[in-house]
Amino acid sequence: MIMRKFIRILLCSLLLACSTEIYAQKGLQIASLFQKYGNRKGSTYVELSKQLSKSWDITHYQSLKLTKVEKALPDIYRCLNADRERAKKIKEVVADGQLQSGYYQLPPIEKSINRFILFRLGKKGDATLIYIEGEIDSDDLVALMFSKE
Repeated sequence: MIMRKFIRILLCSLLLACSTEIYAQKGLQIASLFQKYGNRKGSTYVELSKQLSKSWDITHYQSLKLTKVEKALPDIYRCLNADRERAKKIKEVVADGQLQSGYYQLPPIEKSINRFILFRLGKKGDATLIYIEGEIDSDDLVALMFSKE
């Protein structure tokens, strides 16, 4: 009896967690990258809870770092290209015709909820993809990313 209640609660929690993640990136192609590569060998997936990110005015944070990106790179570029068509380009670095890094602001979900995609291709053949959502604005996000603390 207790085990059944525990399983029921666990399933409801998992469904709620999945629906929150899907809502946060609704309509974005990069959502498939977090799902597809998040649990693979050679990848590091991080998702911050609302409690940890409250002090930064961030309501959703996901990052994915792939150490061996060669096979995944076409998929990453395809998703990034689709999502950045609707985004405001804040900064982009292209070398030899290939995107090395990009920082994009997507249209807000609600009036005060901003969304950002950050991408960086490392020199050691790794890639990092970050999705951030919250009331934080572009200037504060840059300050947060490059602060020395």
